[in-house]
Amino acid sequence: MMSVGKLSVTVPVWLMLACLLTSHAFAQSSSAKTTVLTDSNQNSITVSTREQMTVPAAIHGAIKLDGPWRFHTGDDPGWADPSFDDSSWEKINLTSSLAEQGIDSYYGYGWYRLRIRPVPIPDSGQIALSLLVMPFGVGQSEVFINNVHQASTRGMSESPKMYLSPPYGVQLTQVAPDGTIVIAIRTWASVPVTHGLLDRVEIGDTQSIVEEITSERAHEWDQHVLAAVLVSFLFLCVAALGATLYLAQRNHSEYLWLSLLCLSVAIMGAIDFLYAAAFVSLPAFNILDLWAGRIFMAVTLEFVLRFTASEYRRLVRGVQIAVLLLPFIAWIPVPLVYTYLSFAARFVFCALVVALLFRAWRRGRLEAGVMLLPFILAATADSTDTVLDYAASQHWLSERFASHRFHFGPIEFSTSTVAYLVFLGSLIAVILYRFVHVSQEEQRTAAEIEAARSVQALLIPTRLPSSKSFSLDSAYLPINGVGGDFFQVLPLQDDSILLVVGDVSGKGLQAAMSASSLVGALRNELAHDPAVVLSHLNQVMLGNPTVESANSVASFATCLCARVYPSGKMVIANAGHLSPYRDGREMELAPDLPLGVIANITYEEATFQLKPGDRLIFLSDGVVEATNPQGELFGFERTQQVSHEAARYIAQIAQRFGQTDDITVVSLYFVPNAAHRVEHEAVAVH
Repeated sequence: MMSVGKLSVTVPVWLMLACLLTSHAFAQSSSAKTTVLTDSNQNSITVSTREQMTVPAAIHGAIKLDGPWRFHTGDDPGWADPSFDDSSWEKINLTSSLAEQGIDSYYGYGWYRLRIRPVPIPDSGQIALSLLVMPFGVGQSEVFINNVHQASTRGMSESPKMYLSPPYGVQLTQVAPDGTIVIAIRTWASVPVTHGLLDRVEIGDTQSIVEEITSERAHEWDQHVLAAVLVSFLFLCVAALGATLYLAQRNHSEYLWLSLLCLSVAIMGAIDFLYAAAFVSLPAFNILDLWAGRIFMAVTLEFVLRFTASEYRRLVRGVQIAVLLLPFIAWIPVPLVYTYLSFAARFVFCALVVALLFRAWRRGRLEAGVMLLPFILAATADSTDTVLDYAASQHWLSERFASHRFHFGPIEFSTSTVAYLVFLGSLIAVILYRFVHVSQEEQRTAAEIEAARSVQALLIPTRLPSSKSFSLDSAYLPINGVGGDFFQVLPLQDDSILLVVGDVSGKGLQAAMSASSLVGALRNELAHDPAVVLSHLNQVMLGNPTVESANSVASFATCLCARVYPSGKMVIANAGHLSPYRDGREMELAPDLPLGVIANITYEEATFQLKPGDRLIFLSDGVVEATNPQGELFGFERTQQVSHEAARYIAQIAQRFGQTDDITVVSLYFVPNAAHRVEHEAVAVH
């Protein structure tokens, strides 16, 4: 606990002398003992007493009643009686802990007794006296003055509970006929008591005591509440920032988990505030703090998992489940089991977070490295405080090692508070950097995709050429705005058409640019024989700078090229693409290697004769590879069943089933004109 300076009220020198002279009248035997009282300016006032302390009845300020007090463990209502003989009780001084005075730790009740006698000052006005009682920590107490109950802390009742106890005042109105006052303070704690449950007792005039209580309570606010409130507010602001960033970039879930992480810290701060302000008891605080701490650990692991894009999801999920189950182990009536498991959980949690951040940093995520050191500081500071507190409670270390406090003006804070603030600063810096970086990348990518879409819109036909012999229909559904599928329908001078359908490996911008290169080359192609066209496109694919980029993966393209004449004759060559369907049946074509695999390859041509009313369906593997939520493929059988339908219908059926790749469908319906029909019939009769 930290202390704040108290009001200094000077005790006049004449009052000290009067006290000494007057108190001499009460020291009439050779067995008199000397007692030292201390005023609020740390000036010593020496008074003599036999069985009691003598204090001046008119005090302008406050005097510490450090002792010796009589102390005894146990509980008996008769111990508040002024006539009770407490000479066999231990003598203690409030300036030292019970352990330092040779008294063993204890649970439950303990009593403090002190007999004082206010000494009247001749020709002075009588000022009412009051006590300031400063409990130690969560100890509960109640004050009896000459066997009359005067005041108590919140948790002191028939069924006492542990609350953080603020200082309180007691008026000394119950004076015995002989002028003596017996102060009996009954204390209770449900935890081991080593220091003693009275931190300080002072006597003084009522106004000074009221001022002292006000000062002490303000100090308690600065000590226990203000730092927690400020830190919680800062984390709450960052939680709002994380939620805002998530709404701006929904595909980055780490912002959402950052918000939940900061919210969990703010909740822990709110729990600390409720306890420090004595709104919740120690048992309730322990339960709330236990769950809040474990939820914080689970949420932090999820944030780090999303932030680092780690593949160790199962490991993280296992640790999350373990820490969330840990509070249930706290109910086991063997405290050491939970203590050891709690330390183990903290160690595993810290080690896993550090490992994930370090691995992400080594893989090139610089922002993970920025977060690494602040997290280690925060985790180490919090764990160090816990270890020191536990060691002090077990008497392995002195109590002065139990906590380390710092001051910023009147505000007191711990090492863990400093570490949390450093960690919070790193979170803000890293997340804002990532948000700005991602925003710039998305804008650049969006601009590139828009440019590629514009180029692709020029190269992928939206309107097909009209013909007296053919009815053409097409559907093109890229999965990401731009895709690697491509097709062209080029009318030739002899009224035949050159139909090309292809699919570049990969997805997105790189595949789209490769497809655009192939379409551009196809537009400039002078030869119209399918095998020659594919050979030229193969050379283009092998020399494509997009493919050869150091930052790209080597790619290839499947392609199907067919030349269809008005008479129904069709010459076709295939470079690893899906065979077309003719009236619901897959055509058998010789398989050849895709474009961009090896140079100087010669593709094989096949010739077919279409009949009037024949329908050809050319498609990409995006139709066959469509997958529903259950993992089932659309497959060749379903493709064959719908292959007699229009191109747009086939594409939409596959898309609704579960599109996983670019979808391209081109339909050709052979309807020869009259002259070609007669020629076709003559050929058939012959």
